[in-house]
Amino acid sequence: MKLSSCRELKRKVQANAYTLAADAVNTREYRMRKAGGGVKQTLRTQESAPVAAVGVAPGKNNEYKLAVRLFRGMERHQEQLLKGLERHESEIDFVKGVRYQPRLTLKPGGSIGHYKITAGTLGGFVEDANHYYMMSNNHVFANRNQCFDGDPIVSPGPLDATSGAPTIVGTLDKYYPLSKVKRDGVDAALAKFTDEVDFFEPWDYTGIGRIKKMPVSDRFAVSRVIKRGRTTGVTRGVVTAFELDGIQIDYGTRSDPAVVTFDDQIEMIGTQARNAFSAGGDSGSFIIDRDTMEVYALLYGGGPDANGIDRTLAHFIPDVFRKMGVKLVQ
Repeated sequence: MKLSSCRELKRKVQANAYTLAADAVNTREYRMRKAGGGVKQTLRTQESAPVAAVGVAPGKNNEYKLAVRLFRGMERHQEQLLKGLERHESEIDFVKGVRYQPRLTLKPGGSIGHYKITAGTLGGFVEDANHYYMMSNNHVFANRNQCFDGDPIVSPGPLDATSGAPTIVGTLDKYYPLSKVKRDGVDAALAKFTDEVDFFEPWDYTGIGRIKKMPVSDRFAVSRVIKRGRTTGVTRGVVTAFELDGIQIDYGTRSDPAVVTFDDQIEMIGTQARNAFSAGGDSGSFIIDRDTMEVYALLYGGGPDANGIDRTLAHFIPDVFRKMGVKLVQ
């Protein structure tokens, strides 16, 4: 058929598809268990279940066919979807049982987060004897301890999902609890991949290059650093302090403060002091030694001094790996 006729038929079938979709709402459930305890919770969401995709397929002799792709699980709607089109049977390219999936490759340095936060940064990829993981901060993946084991991790982070629902790329697996008492903790968490992720790139950082598979071994040996974060992108900086004790971060609210103290921390500023090395949303970034391309630290916070110079805080990455029982992907 001619393109104009094909488009007219397409509009008719699309109208049928939209009507049928209104009656095909799916309820999705996420079963979660509170980390470290037996409390269970179910997160339920209702999502519209599309019946089919409709388009134009190439035909013979510069003519066209109607392309109909009936989604898997929607076979019961086939008859109603194509009702009244019997005389067009030879002009329809019909395929049923289709299941389109994203060809998603996760890269470090992008927007990510627990489904209840705004957005943070995917720092990088690590492994233990059993699994590969994504790594970021507790306050990025575990919502400042306010979480359940198996909570959805989405990318981009909820704040950045302006064009639709974010993709659930992971589930919370393990986090180091933020403690108001202990001073030797880390703001870190791990997530396992969901089936939505086809590939991940463990060593390539866009705008930076390829990192080494072993982290920095001596915290005092690093002076020039670089990172890629969700908010400020690729920035360069210099280390300005080692072994900072008594660092205090308030992870709570004005009405319900939750001050956590960290010892043995690292501080850095931008190479140009007036240009911040990081900003809100960069939390979770891996900080890399510019001279060796080894991972140096895990960014988790910062703030300006009296002169307006922003000072970034980070955990020495071997300390983080040791406490979380992981290493860089080999």
